Amino acid sequence: MRVARPRCTLGMVVRGGGRGGACESRRAPRHGAGRDGRRPGQAGPGRGRSGPGRMSRQAGRSTESKKMNSELFTLTYGALVTQLCKDYENDEDVNKQLDKMGYNIGVRLIEDFLARSNVGRCHDFRETADVIAKIAFKMYLGITPSITNWSPGGDEFSLILENNPLVDFVELPDNHSSLIYSNLLCGVLRGALEMVQMAVDVKFIQDTLKGDSVTEIRMKFIRRIEDNLPAGEE
Repeated sequence: MRVARPRCTLGMVVRGGGRGGACESRRAPRHGAGRDGRRPGQAGPGRGRSGPGRMSRQAGRSTESKKMNSELFTLTYGALVTQLCKDYENDEDVNKQLDKMGYNIGVRLIEDFLARSNVGRCHDFRETADVIAKIAFKMYLGITPSITNWSPGGDEFSLILENNPLVDFVELPDNHSSLIYSNLLCGVLRGALEMVQMAVDVKFIQDTLKGDSVTEIRMKFIRRIEDNLPAGEE
């Protein structure tokens, strides 16, 4: 499996110039003045101010940091899937392992999600769909899937991902045509919902890695899980 690593260019800025190469000549500062020619306590231009330019640079650094974190996560996940493909003989086994790993993550992730989102109990499956698409996916993957294709009974719907960050820089080789590369997501959803007493079936219907125009995850409500109370208690 090939995971294309994004290219980064590191530039080195050399100050100075002229015939003296990279050296700079500076006049000695006046007595009692700092290296910039100002006396102690005298602010330089823009020092101590948070003007539009500075705020813009801070926002730019924040955006760049988030992008780097997203790319690192994508590449780390790619390395995980690649290793699983080496460890198991066929794609079906890899798919099962990804689902199992995702389930274990979801079981633990739900506590963090509830604490950070302050979301209360959902009254029906439509509410659950809104929370998943508009809050959970946005919080952890930075995307907001659209909710569509509801069944007449309201117990089944699709999440449409126009952009799946897990598959950035990824190409599936021909010998892994049965691999469900992002199957970890299905396990996460299944495990998290089980912790809030909802048994669901989650599977991929479409995948951009396999030539589809969008990625589609189909979710079906199976049953509500009742608390296991000791005999004689209600």
